[in-house]
Amino acid sequence: MKRLALLIMLACIAGCITPQTPPAQPSPAAPQPNVSAANITIASFNIQVFGESKRSKPEVMSVLAPIARMFDVMAIEELRDDTETTLPIYLAQINSLPGPAYGAVMSPRLGRTASKENYAFIYDTATVSLVPGSNYTFTDPPAGSSTDLFQREPFMARFNSSGFDFVLIVLHSEPDATPQELASLTAVLDDARAHFPDEADFMMLGDMNADCTYLSAAEASALALRNASFTWVVPDSADTTTKSTDCAYDRIILAGGAASHFTGRWGILRFDQLYGLNQSATEDVSDHYPVWASFRNG
Repeated sequence: MKRLALLIMLACIAGCITPQTPPAQPSPAAPQPNVSAANITIASFNIQVFGESKRSKPEVMSVLAPIARMFDVMAIEELRDDTETTLPIYLAQINSLPGPAYGAVMSPRLGRTASKENYAFIYDTATVSLVPGSNYTFTDPPAGSSTDLFQREPFMARFNSSGFDFVLIVLHSEPDATPQELASLTAVLDDARAHFPDEADFMMLGDMNADCTYLSAAEASALALRNASFTWVVPDSADTTTKSTDCAYDRIILAGGAASHFTGRWGILRFDQLYGLNQSATEDVSDHYPVWASFRNG
């Protein structure tokens, strides 16, 4: 069903495309194009400091635009532009490529410091629809509390895709507060469930800094999110970074009925191998790779 441009690309680089099933470490992977409406692919991508400087580089945007078209929905972290014009420009470049029209929804600028960020969801309007008025930002501090839980409050939206409707919750955690912020995600999930009482399928995704020096194995095992009612799609053994670090910072966590739609296919999009980029060109795009997972409709 999806993406003429991706089909052409795949013909040239099929050897790089190997979807995996947890908990195995994935080979360099890009999602296979859908051949029917049976599945959708949801991704998260921290596009490091994505603002006026990065969007002015054609060689970077020529990589970022087709990446978005590989997914039905892509959560973006680290939009950093006080003019808030980078997302519309990015969306226009995506839509200048062949294929269905993409839409987007963006959070307010978030953060305690002067260096604020936006979240966004970009989605294929031919396969996914945003439920009007469903997007909102978690209220922080929560009602009845004076404790500020997040550097950048999670952003949520509800989507429909044929027989599968779901809520996405995106977070870019503060590195030095990662254990506390991940522990607080359960409060965000409770809030989302109250906000969408008829919804059963929830996914938390983003650059959660959930590994290495920011989250130890002991801290991870103590999280309520590690109990059997949650599915961590991207395992601790993964490396989602483009530099010399070997860390599973970027995660997709399934809650409620979302796990029953998960096909078992997931991956890390090694865009450096996909486009033949050297290390410098790769880091110009981002210090993170996109992570993705595939879900059944209906």
